[in-house]
Amino acid sequence: MKLGVRLEQRTLTLGADGGQRLAIPLDQGGRHRIVAPDAATAERVVAELEACPGVGVLPASGGLLGAMSVAENFALALRYGADPQETTAGEWQHTLQLAFELCGLPQERILSIGRERPMHLERIERWLVGFVRNLLRPPELLVLDRVFGGLSRRQAEAVIALEAVYHDFHPFRPTLFVDIDSHELPAVPGCLNRLELEALACPC
Repeated sequence: MKLGVRLEQRTLTLGADGGQRLAIPLDQGGRHRIVAPDAATAERVVAELEACPGVGVLPASGGLLGAMSVAENFALALRYGADPQETTAGEWQHTLQLAFELCGLPQERILSIGRERPMHLERIERWLVGFVRNLLRPPELLVLDRVFGGLSRRQAEAVIALEAVYHDFHPFRPTLFVDIDSHELPAVPGCLNRLELEALACPC
């Protein structure tokens, strides 16, 4: 099966052979889901989506630069494209602290996590830091790439609760879960569209 993604008139459409398609309006918010049969198919889906303008991918690892501290990662993301005279370091640090608090991180951990490098964090914390970065600088479509793999039920519930925070902040920015099919895959509350893919043909 072949896969294609196109963006037309503020709607991103992912289509596959056999008439399978998923259309996501980029200015109406909501949750959407693609369920892939295996890791290779999921990787190809994410690669196609990542090539589209305005799409941000949040992998299970958080997608941070490992050679930089958490604080340096945020400074790079939040200051990119911003007028240095309009935004001071104190302003974005206050906003960052508020975002971490809303995501349930204890105050003492907020104070220490900025000095750490992502490679030294536990996976769920790395993802949380990447999530907060997207919360403060939201893409037009946020793709959550295989976020539930290897998580306990309680951790998966925490991820779903955090994604609800994203919608509270950005009600007109849609999210797309890309998951691998499993009997343990948690339900996504309020999911507007779900596309279940078959294994994709080799792109060679």
